[in-house]
Amino acid sequence: MEAIPEQRLHPLSWLFELFNVLRQFIVPILILLFTGQGDRYELWGLLGVGVMVPLAVARYYSFRYRIGRDRIVIRSGLLHKTVRDIAFTRIQNVTLHQGLLHRLMNVAEVRLETGGGEDKEEGRMRVLGFAEAQALQRIIRSSELPVSSVDAEAPAAEEQVLLQLPTRELLKLGLISNKGMLLVAAGIGGAYQFNWKLPQAVFENVGGWLMNHRDDLGNGPGAYVLGGMLVLLAAFTLLRLISILQAILHYHGFVLSSDAHRLSITRGLLSRFNGSLPRTRIQAWTLQQGWLQRRFKRYALRVDAAAGSNQKHEQLESHWALAPIADDAGIAQIIGAVLPAGSWPVAEWLPLHPNAWKRRFKVPAFFLLSVSAVCVFWVGYYGLLPLLGIPWLYVQSKIWARHAGYAHANGLIAVREGWIGKHWRFAQTRKVQAVYLKQSPFDRRYGMATVFCDTVNAGMSEPTLAVRYLPFDEAVRLHDELAAAIAQ
Repeated sequence: MEAIPEQRLHPLSWLFELFNVLRQFIVPILILLFTGQGDRYELWGLLGVGVMVPLAVARYYSFRYRIGRDRIVIRSGLLHKTVRDIAFTRIQNVTLHQGLLHRLMNVAEVRLETGGGEDKEEGRMRVLGFAEAQALQRIIRSSELPVSSVDAEAPAAEEQVLLQLPTRELLKLGLISNKGMLLVAAGIGGAYQFNWKLPQAVFENVGGWLMNHRDDLGNGPGAYVLGGMLVLLAAFTLLRLISILQAILHYHGFVLSSDAHRLSITRGLLSRFNGSLPRTRIQAWTLQQGWLQRRFKRYALRVDAAAGSNQKHEQLESHWALAPIADDAGIAQIIGAVLPAGSWPVAEWLPLHPNAWKRRFKVPAFFLLSVSAVCVFWVGYYGLLPLLGIPWLYVQSKIWARHAGYAHANGLIAVREGWIGKHWRFAQTRKVQAVYLKQSPFDRRYGMATVFCDTVNAGMSEPTLAVRYLPFDEAVRLHDELAAAIAQ
């Protein structure tokens, strides 16, 4: 039988290896050149850049891969040789990543993720031609049987599109999201690295502008109030514009599709992401609807994935946000394509213990009492002002308990919480790995308990699925039902 020949990466692979090394020195160089600050010894690392060029070229020539009938064999290394023999059945995800430079050169980075328990992808191929990368992705996903090379013209497997996000939906996502605030906070932190006086100078200039134009705004305290409101309005508008820009860059061309075995996501304007999630790796679901989302009648849906490697939590959350924004119909279509028919939406929610609101109320109320006692000691009667929050806590706890609930039916365990911002978390009973019951002294006094349901990687990207503050007998019954289902 004719041997299957080995193949090399794209001829420009060495260039991307070099860029990956240089990226580590960009921030120290910018700080040193533009601000004159920092330790000049930070540039010493650049002495090794000259050595990295031949090493990157050598890595290109030493890296080989061979696509067999049911596996891919990757050989790499100069002095320390490594051979990875990865069966297609072990590969849980094939991700294609394209940065701006990748797209300009029509190449892609391929990442093969398995269940090997390593701290990174078991196979990373930097870089392949985009057509070859797509063909390799199709072969692994469909377990096709190549003979000697990748068939770049092979037709893609039939997929059902579950969700597409047009530009108007991305605009809504930007208006709803608070990512602008996070990016500005990160920018302020970066500004402190370049020049620690820069953020202070910005605030001083804004204050100076208000002082210089206070006559235009009027006289008296009202002028300062109006000026402050204008500044807040300008800041709010800027943050929303940044959020909209981030949403467009991150989710442009977002398509969620499904076939018989996996969900696939394509997204990104400058940096393009193309990845898939096997249905069997989906452990738990989180559906959220904040206050602004309720105004737009939109939701956000993401899942916990059983990661075979110790991936960063941020990567899990960003890659498997199945629906960053979607309406009722879109959410129903996505969930219905994965879960058994009739599982979602839940037909009947069961209430919590009648005293569940007290469990929600007492801890923050005790905290306010403690803060108030300290404040009274230092400032006198004005320290009683924090107690004004107790009536709000009382009302909030009562309403929270009235809206909270749980369900265990049709092979699904689900909880719902919140009223200003709503939150649902659910999982198939067969995905639950462990179940346990907990009681605090307060719970024992009022005859209630909480049932915790752990899935694979529970508590990493999302909190554990917890059915809180049930009557004790009901909690024991739910615990026993789930334990029996796990045993089966």
